[in-house]
Amino acid sequence: MSRRLCRHAAPLSLLLTVSLALAGCQKETPQDSGQSPTEAPGSNELRPGDLSQVRALAARHGGVVALDLSDEAQYRFLRARVAAAGKTPEKYPQFFAMLQSVRERHAARRQGVSAQVSAEAPRDHLIGKVIVGPDGRTFEATAFSTVQGGADYSFLDVVVWDETQQNQVSDYGWGEVYADGRKLWARATGVLPLTRDPLLYVDSASLVSFGGQEYVLYKSATVSPSPGCDIVHPRDLAPAARPDNIVTICLQRNNGDCDYPMVNFQQVQIPLKGTMTFPFPVTSINNTPGTYAKLVEESGGPREMAFGTFFNWLTINPADPRQVQWDIPQNQGVFTGVFFQPYEDVDLFMSIDVTMNRLGRPTQVTKQFSSSPTFTPSMVCMPKIQISYSCLAAGTQVKLAGGKSAPIERIAQGARVVTDSSGQALRVADTTVGTESIEMVRLRDDVGHDLLLTGTHPVMTPDRGVVWAEELKVGNRVLTDSGISTLVKADRELFAGAVHNLKLDRSSLQEKREAKGSTLYANGFLVGDVTMQRAYEFKDRAALTAELLARLPARWQVDYQSSLRAGTLPSGR
Repeated sequence: MSRRLCRHAAPLSLLLTVSLALAGCQKETPQDSGQSPTEAPGSNELRPGDLSQVRALAARHGGVVALDLSDEAQYRFLRARVAAAGKTPEKYPQFFAMLQSVRERHAARRQGVSAQVSAEAPRDHLIGKVIVGPDGRTFEATAFSTVQGGADYSFLDVVVWDETQQNQVSDYGWGEVYADGRKLWARATGVLPLTRDPLLYVDSASLVSFGGQEYVLYKSATVSPSPGCDIVHPRDLAPAARPDNIVTICLQRNNGDCDYPMVNFQQVQIPLKGTMTFPFPVTSINNTPGTYAKLVEESGGPREMAFGTFFNWLTINPADPRQVQWDIPQNQGVFTGVFFQPYEDVDLFMSIDVTMNRLGRPTQVTKQFSSSPTFTPSMVCMPKIQISYSCLAAGTQVKLAGGKSAPIERIAQGARVVTDSSGQALRVADTTVGTESIEMVRLRDDVGHDLLLTGTHPVMTPDRGVVWAEELKVGNRVLTDSGISTLVKADRELFAGAVHNLKLDRSSLQEKREAKGSTLYANGFLVGDVTMQRAYEFKDRAALTAELLARLPARWQVDYQSSLRAGTLPSGR
């Protein structure tokens, strides 16, 4: 499990006190309790008045609000939510010190109400999706939090209620992550209410600490749960014989493995086509913050479509007014301002806010789709999306069967290339060609081999296995056609020519010696083919515990160790 996808679910009992409290069992004393703003309330029970106040604040600000912890009701609400995740001051001292610091800062501001969330803050908080299973009864809901560049600490939860907002219909889903926070998901599951065409109320609390600042956010939305997705684009366009359920966007490349090739480096162009079906006729599509299409890159932070608002492309299907439809060609489905790394998973979020004619009563709801992780395989909405590019400079000599070599740009499908020191030759199944607009890596060893390749191209080493070219340094040892050699140069340089790569057909191998791809000799260096390049572009960079602790601020280390002991974080992460 990636440390950016720590997911947990708490039992219902910790939040079911809410349903009981709604009957008026608890006393509300938000203003006349006599407590100072910095004293903690004595109970972690979620009071009905506190919940109603927070919901009302969110409703006034488009469904998302920054909580003011100097307000007793909002502070009690948050304490009750985190208590359901097992948070106590004894085990998680920095977590509660963070809450206290925010509380004191809010009190010093002397603001009695919460302010609308700043659009400039380098983070986002979204309801990911609510998808109904094939049985038509169970559902999965996700919330998503992202911080540009990561955070010292990030916490996220999600809870689903019935349309009346009185009854909890899901478990309590939550997640946390230390020394990262670029992407964090929380997941809740439940059973739909026994009513015709039910609507659901989803809410989520998010806490992040980064750059010496803390943000405490609450997000809510009334949603129409979806039985699935009607997405035409983007999708995995691979032939049925070899689908990988991954939408591959090859930046400045064109080859048979690319679903959407030849895209400018500082843009991503994806055709967007599909429909969302609501339970009742749609009377209007609302141009609100609840209508958007976003890409979120691996480094976190929201990225919005730059060609114009998603709203402008949406229409009501005249043949079925329950459906909202869109059809955006690839050259107009442009996401700009995204400086992707050469190895990148990205998440696409789509949300539409509409008003329905619900049996003669106008009802405003949203529906969300996303390419977010679906923890229940039968509820897949959109495939995973990857940005990919990694190749060898034109002119690179590739060793062929029979002992000869040829420039990589002249090698066609069907040619046979030598794949390792045993002399084993494999047929070329596919080729890739494109350009490169960022610096490539120049490698030179002590026996005269010289190679120019992209930074994330895999290179074979005798002691470290598969290594990205950009990770190599002078003095590192590498595998070549003359054995083991030592690098004397590992520099960066721009290259204006074409770049190429090969995909080898491994079907003839009785024993697959390198499970993640095949190798070939390029200017004498043993490097990976397209299959290996793609596998290692997205390799897991999760830090071991010791590495994570080295960069985690000291004040968070007790909390982190408590999470490890409690089993709420993956062992060794």
